[in-house]
Order: sequence, then structure tokens, then C-alpha cells
Amino acid sequence: MSKHYKDIIQSKVMTESITLEALIDSIEILNNPKTMEALRRSDLDIKYGRVKEVTSIEEMFRELHGKMNR
Repeated sequence: MSKHYKDIIQSKVMTESITLEALIDSIEILNNPKTMEALRRSDLDIKYGRVKEVTSIEEMFRELHGKMNR
């Protein structure tokens, strides 16, 4: 694990009261290259406005259904 991610985890432990389970989950995510790449892509999508806010489950299903029919 890189020093950057170790620093993130250490700061969380020192500044927040988190459970051991949450810490383990964070470590697993940070150690999974595919998950980290997906998170980076998601951050870019948000940064460049390639997201759409949905406010209900029904709206989400309409969006998904529309994309599948394109």
C-alpha cells in the first residue's frame, strides 16, 4: 500500500471514531486496483459533469431503461 493511502487511513483513525470493520473495508478498497480505477473514473465523471442526478427509484429505472434501448 502506498504511503499516500497509509496516511489517509492513519488520519481517519486519528480524527474519527471508526470501527475495525470500516477500517478493514477501506484497506480492501484501497488495495484493489480495479476499484480504485473505477473511483478515479467516477471522480472525473463528476468533475466534468457527466452525471445526472436522480431523485427517485422510478427515475433511476427510467434512466437505465432508456440507456438500454439506445
